[in-house]
Amino acid sequence: MMSRRERVLVGLWVILAVALWNGVYDMTLGEGIKEYLFRSVLHEAGRGPHVAISAVLDPFVFDAIWVSTFWASLVMLAGLLTIRALRRPDSSGIPSAKAGSSR
Repeated sequence: MMSRRERVLVGLWVILAVALWNGVYDMTLGEGIKEYLFRSVLHEAGRGPHVAISAVLDPFVFDAIWVSTFWASLVMLAGLLTIRALRRPDSSGIPSAKAGSSR
C-alpha cells in the first residue's frame, strides 16, 4: 500500500505528464496549422494548388498524438521509478516493495 506522500507524488507526476502531453500536442499541431496556412497563401497567390485542410493536418494530428504520448509516457515512467527508488523502508527495515523476494 502506498503512503499518502507517495499518492500525492504520483498525482503530481500524472498532472505533469498530462500537461506535457497537452503542450507537445499543441506545438506539433501548431506546426501543421502553419503549414496549411502557408499552402493556402501560396494558392491564393497563384503559386500552388488548392489543398484541403484535412490533407495537410491529418498527418500532423497522427504525429502529434504519438509524439506527445511517447514523451508523456517517458516522463511518467521516470516519475514512477523515482518514487519507487526513493521509497522509505517500513519500520522493520525491509523495503515495502519486496523487490528482493525470489522463488
